[in-house]
Amino acid sequence: MAKKLVLVPVLLLALASGCIRQVSNHKESEMAETKEKPKINVRFIFSLCNDIVAMRHFYTDLLDMDEQAFFNEKQFGYLSYPCEGVHLMFFYSGQEAPVFKDWAWQPGYDGGSLHVTSWAIQIPEEDFAETVKRLKDAGVKTFSDNPQWRQDSYWGFSVMDPQGNTIEVYTSPKEKPASTTWAPAGSGK
Repeated sequence: MAKKLVLVPVLLLALASGCIRQVSNHKESEMAETKEKPKINVRFIFSLCNDIVAMRHFYTDLLDMDEQAFFNEKQFGYLSYPCEGVHLMFFYSGQEAPVFKDWAWQPGYDGGSLHVTSWAIQIPEEDFAETVKRLKDAGVKTFSDNPQWRQDSYWGFSVMDPQGNTIEVYTSPKEKPASTTWAPAGSGK
């Protein structure tokens, strides 16, 4: 209880200090010339891979992503997917890149302890069950047998791409399902 009493005055003092600083900065900024901040954007995310053809099969055929570019030669290859202003690009340079064997940590699921970059790919709700089926039928390494209801807001299905990157394939349904145990539409479950 004593900690709460000490923290409240400290928090109030910090808030008041922040408000005073904001008012002070606001008055100073009114006098200064207004300058628009340049818009900074992330445009490309590059990821190395050992097999550009396997990556193409995973992302283009299994996940049904729109492929923008593909080039494959003995010593160099690349693959690019436009993703709402950012391009996810995979490169092969003739040198071996590490293949991850363990799952990456990601918020939203109880698994993964590897501290490496990973990403999530949103699938439209109407395509999600078929995407999950394609991944399972292709023998892709999966974290769980079926999608999991995560953070009480979406279906998540963690898989590994051919390079061992942890990918959360997910969909956010318009409404919370009656059951949070995965039963794809038309399965009779």
